[in-house]
Amino acid sequence: MSLFFRPRRLFSNLFHGEHAERELDEEISAHLTMLIDEKVDAGMSAEDARRATRIDFGGVDQVKEQVRDIRLGATIEQVWLDARYAVRMLRKNPGFTAIVVITLALGIGVNTAIFRLVDGILLRPLPYEHPDRLVRLIQSQRQLGLDTWNLSQASFAALRDNTHSLEAVAAYANNGANFTGEGEPERVSVGNVTADFFTVLGVPPVLGRTFRAGEDTPGNNGVCVISFGFWQRRFAGNPNIIGRSLNLNSAATEVVGVMPAGFSFPRPETEIWIPLALNPTRPAPYFLRGIARLGPGISPSEAETETTAVLWDYARQHPDISESRIPLDRGSALKTIITPLKQVMVGATQKPLLILLCAVGLVLLIACANVANLLLARATSRVREIAVRFALGATPSRIARQLLTESLVLAFIGAAGGVMLAWLGVRMLGRMPVDGIPRIEVVTVDGRVLAFTAGLGLLTGMLFGLMPALRAYRMGMVAAMHEGGRGGTSSRRSNSALVAAQFALSFVLLIGAGLLLKSLQRLESVDLGFNPEKLLTMFVYLPARKYSKPEQSLQFYQGLIDRMRGLPGVRAAGLTTSIPFGGDDNTDNFIVEGHEPGTGDEGVQAQLLAMTPGNLEAMGIPLLRGRDFLESDRSDAQPVAIVDETLIVGVVGGIKQDAHAEKLQPHVYAPLAQSPTLLAKLVIRTEGLPNSTIGAVRTAVSGLDPDIPVYSIRSMDEVIGRTLNTQRLTNLLLTSFSLLALLLAAVGIYGTMSLYVGSRKNEFGIRLALGAQPGVLLRLVLREGMLLIAAGIAIGVGGALVLTRAMASLLFEVSPTDPGVFTGVTLLLVLVALAACFVPARRASRVDPMIALRCE
Repeated sequence: MSLFFRPRRLFSNLFHGEHAERELDEEISAHLTMLIDEKVDAGMSAEDARRATRIDFGGVDQVKEQVRDIRLGATIEQVWLDARYAVRMLRKNPGFTAIVVITLALGIGVNTAIFRLVDGILLRPLPYEHPDRLVRLIQSQRQLGLDTWNLSQASFAALRDNTHSLEAVAAYANNGANFTGEGEPERVSVGNVTADFFTVLGVPPVLGRTFRAGEDTPGNNGVCVISFGFWQRRFAGNPNIIGRSLNLNSAATEVVGVMPAGFSFPRPETEIWIPLALNPTRPAPYFLRGIARLGPGISPSEAETETTAVLWDYARQHPDISESRIPLDRGSALKTIITPLKQVMVGATQKPLLILLCAVGLVLLIACANVANLLLARATSRVREIAVRFALGATPSRIARQLLTESLVLAFIGAAGGVMLAWLGVRMLGRMPVDGIPRIEVVTVDGRVLAFTAGLGLLTGMLFGLMPALRAYRMGMVAAMHEGGRGGTSSRRSNSALVAAQFALSFVLLIGAGLLLKSLQRLESVDLGFNPEKLLTMFVYLPARKYSKPEQSLQFYQGLIDRMRGLPGVRAAGLTTSIPFGGDDNTDNFIVEGHEPGTGDEGVQAQLLAMTPGNLEAMGIPLLRGRDFLESDRSDAQPVAIVDETLIVGVVGGIKQDAHAEKLQPHVYAPLAQSPTLLAKLVIRTEGLPNSTIGAVRTAVSGLDPDIPVYSIRSMDEVIGRTLNTQRLTNLLLTSFSLLALLLAAVGIYGTMSLYVGSRKNEFGIRLALGAQPGVLLRLVLREGMLLIAAGIAIGVGGALVLTRAMASLLFEVSPTDPGVFTGVTLLLVLVALAACFVPARRASRVDPMIALRCE
């Protein structure tokens, strides 16, 4: 048949079956007529010729079946018939179908949900041009204890102008600005960037333009680009926004462009980009982070080698840089660090997500084992049907294909349910505290996720359907009758092996969840060095144009503190330049008078911050020696400082600055009056709920200056909680998956023990008739169940030891082989198994001996 006619014939066979059958009847009739005519021509009578032809030709229906089996599209047609038959069989057993579909929907649903996270966060490329060539560029001064350190304006300019391995280089700094003049004042997140920033990322604006060369120099940076979300939220998508002037920090700034929806680099909350006023000759401070696009074929290590050499050359040419905070011409460990941008953005979440992906994979295996158990039990009850089908001429492969098709139908129905559960799961995820989890906003359902789910449905159908199909393939009619007659011994062995595997996998999951739970409890119980309860925090920024003199800002802050202390329900209030876990720490070196460092030693590093009197009381930091700051500690008075016990003998208690797991860092506190600042953090200790004072605080600030917004208003518990969001979410999901796996395993052993009791029902009845005590039978069944659990736990211990080795870096003050966790999980599994086995065991001890004897 030509290639032109094959598709037409296939279409006709599949969708016009009646026409194909008529053609087949006509063809067979014509063939019979031709054979009869040949025999008549050979001298036979017409009646003898017809009879002989029928005998030679064979049964017409059998010939039709043979033709149907080999004609084009026959396999597709048979699969379709198998699927229709499978649907009919499943509709006749709604209880069985519902249990299997729910089990599969849970297994496939959790896998789809986690895959959506893994795909959105780890697998999808960044939404920039050639994202695989984008890198972050910073430096390292390990001799000074600085594994990572930002760039200065001078070092950035040197790298930008003297490297050939980098196709384009830009720099940015996270900042903020007070947006006023358009209703309520608002603090917006700002990215201060160099002119090539958008060129490096390769993202064009949807309106207007990005920055031009020269707009990142002092005096020429009065323009800005805004985000799509900010454009819609504050200006309702006004198409005439280009050229409009915004009041940012009391300075007029012209809008020259609008970025597309979804673009928010370097921070998810960034809404405005302003050009840096770049001074290439300034060796300090170190506040810039570089991004670059590697040249074609250039690796990060090759670029590191060249850029490190550029830094060294620049340091040797500018020896005066050694007077800056971090000297570029000293320290053999000076080097640049170039890291793929995607790794920087998602690196911290990679291991937790991969652990969760492995966890849901184990849940799916448990679900498949559970469904395979159910199918084996159902196949045992269908052995008579299978034997009859063998007797009617069905081949083992035909029976196996039918059973496998039923499994695939179940799997795809379960996959459809899994997609719905995954959709609900991701919606619920959006209501959880997911701040700090990168790229969470791009997690969605699309063709990739649906393709994954379809493939997962096919895989699961093959996994749990293969065992019943192989059993059907290996058995013939006699074997099927024999299997049914002896109660399915081989089926029980298969069920027992699957149950042991389920409990082994459940043990592994529960060990992982237990270790993470204990680690999280240890983290949450760490002594932070201050009291976060009933503590409200917020930020206040004073624009430099309006508060150009230190006296102005100090007057504002003093008035603010006075108003805060006068509010009802406020126990204490203070201002500081840095709050714990706020991500705004300021590390610097200092030298103790009389203890000058030697050559190459830059002194001691500590957290430096300023605060008002009363801030220690508001924070709940204990004063161990000396005194708190006084109102008299002004700029014209003797400079004073407070140090913590980590630094020297100690005057105040040490506090955790950035993370629960970090070592205590030295802190040096100075009076805010002697170290004035424009950006301050207000902390308020309240009698009741912290959020109850927010309205009064806004009113107080507005009364002092209506153009000053109060922002980042959070209780200290919320601030601290944000640092644990990834751990809490990972722990919640892993614990949920582990409990789901345990539930499935419990159902599996319940079903297996029920099958075990059912297959030996007559035997138990005879034993009772001969005088056996019910308790003996109950213990017999429980012992069988415990043997399965013991086998599963023994296998699970080995798997758990492998898993915990991979999890070691995620644990805090918890051993990967913690005996308490291993013992607790073992006891939990034993108790669950005993509960699941008790009902079948009790049923075995109550078998009516008369029914058993009557059956015999």
